[in-house]
Amino acid sequence: MTPLIAAVLVLVASHTVPSHGAVRGAMTDRLGLRGFRTVHSLVSAAALAAVVVAYRAAEPGLWVWYPVFEARYATIAVMPVAAFLLVGRLTRRPGPEPCGVYRITTTPGSMAVLLWSLSHLAVAGDQRRVILFAGMLAIALVSLVRNAGLANPPGLAGTIPFARILAGRERLEPREIGLWRPVLALLLVAALLALHPLVFGVDPLAGLI
Repeated sequence: MTPLIAAVLVLVASHTVPSHGAVRGAMTDRLGLRGFRTVHSLVSAAALAAVVVAYRAAEPGLWVWYPVFEARYATIAVMPVAAFLLVGRLTRRPGPEPCGVYRITTTPGSMAVLLWSLSHLAVAGDQRRVILFAGMLAIALVSLVRNAGLANPPGLAGTIPFARILAGRERLEPREIGLWRPVLALLLVAALLALHPLVFGVDPLAGLI
């Protein structure tokens, strides 16, 4: 299990350390913005590959806790939301004013990873998966706090999905989102469900339908 822990720690560091203001500034001054992004992407990809290799080589280990079966329904329900937020983030960059998915949450990408991590921790109790998803949760939390300070408007309150809309401080504009983004998110979830047994050896729908 030690190689997996080490790989996850490296992955967390590859996302959190370069994002620190002083580190990012120093690397950008030396490499330029494009060079920084290239190096950051390569290091992150290498760290992720190391996690995959270490995860596949590790034994499941002892059970940290025993998830209730019903938690799997919550995970299945949360994943389309996480996928929608991720698609929204990848297909639209934040602008000077909230637009599209940024009206729902000011940090859609970080929130997507946070929801994915928490929902999977709810159904994963063995050491191997707990280590993996705890690492992803750490990355999501650090990213969420950092991006919340840079968001428009800044602050953690705006990161909660639909909170500003329900409070009347923001409005939902379906035309800015379009129909294709929710459809793409559903297709992504369908692909993940289909590939999950092949890639991870676990069928999320087993016993549910």
